Amino acid sequence: MKFFRKNINFYQLLVSQCECMSEGLTALYNYCVTKEETFADQVVKIEEDGDMRRRILIDELNRTFITPIERKDIFNLSRQIDEILDYAKATIDELRLFRILPDEAMTDIVGILVDICKHIKRAVENMEHHPAIAKDEAIKVKGLENKVGNHYYRALAALFDQDDMHLVFKYREVYRHLNTTSDVADVAMDSLLDVLMQ
Repeated sequence: MKFFRKNINFYQLLVSQCECMSEGLTALYNYCVTKEETFADQVVKIEEDGDMRRRILIDELNRTFITPIERKDIFNLSRQIDEILDYAKATIDELRLFRILPDEAMTDIVGILVDICKHIKRAVENMEHHPAIAKDEAIKVKGLENKVGNHYYRALAALFDQDDMHLVFKYREVYRHLNTTSDVADVAMDSLLDVLMQ
C-alpha cells in the first residue's frame, strides 16, 4: 500500500479537458461547414473522451488531500468545461433527431463558440503562473458571449419570417442550446475569475 502519492497537477487536468472541449467544438464547426457525417461522429467520440477526462479528474480529486485551489472550484470549473462539450454533442443529437442540417446562422454561432473555447483554454493554461493573462482571456470570453447572444436573436428574428413552423421550431431548439453553451462558458469564466481573486 502506498502512503504517499505523487502530486497531481489539477491545472493540467483542467487543460486536458479544455483540449477536448476545443476539439469537440472545432469538429462541430467542421460539420456545420461541410455537412459531412464523419465530423458529427467525431463530436460524439470526443465528448466520450471528455467525459473520461472529467472522471479521471474527479477520481484524483477524491483521493487527494491537499489541492492548489479550493476543491469545489476545481470541481465546478471541470463541470462547466465538460458541459460545453456536452452541448456540442447535444447539437449533433438534435440535428440528427430533427433531420435538419446546419444553416448559416448556426455555423456563425458555432464559429464564435470555437473562439470562446480557445480563450477558455488559454485562461485555464495561465491560471497557475500568469493570472493576469488568465484574467484577460476570461474577459474576452465574456465579450464573445455577448456576441453569441446578438447572433442568436438575429437568427431567431430571421427564422420566424419563414412559413414552415415545424422547421422553425426545430431550428429554434438548436439555436437555443448553442446560445446556452455560451452562457455556460460565461459562468465558467466567472468561476475562474473568482479563483483568481482568492
